[in-house]
Amino acid sequence: MTDIEIKTTAQLLDEFVTNQIRCWMSQEKLMDTELSDEERLTWAVRAQEQNSKRTELIRILDVRFNSPGFTNQSKTYHTYLGEDK
Repeated sequence: MTDIEIKTTAQLLDEFVTNQIRCWMSQEKLMDTELSDEERLTWAVRAQEQNSKRTELIRILDVRFNSPGFTNQSKTYHTYLGEDK
């Protein structure tokens, strides 16, 4: 049995909200042009790790709420990289 299988739905939702904040913060740091390339790379890796965890949590929550396959799991990086900077 995995860790996720023994967590309550409320615990998973709490973890999801915390993950969303961490993902957002990592993406904000990634786009901070005042940081060095090395620091930005570190934040890029963290953002990807958080996004992977986000996807895992979305999938298990979809199962718990009996709605598999309906949640948008797309990444949001593209919103930062537009021409309108």
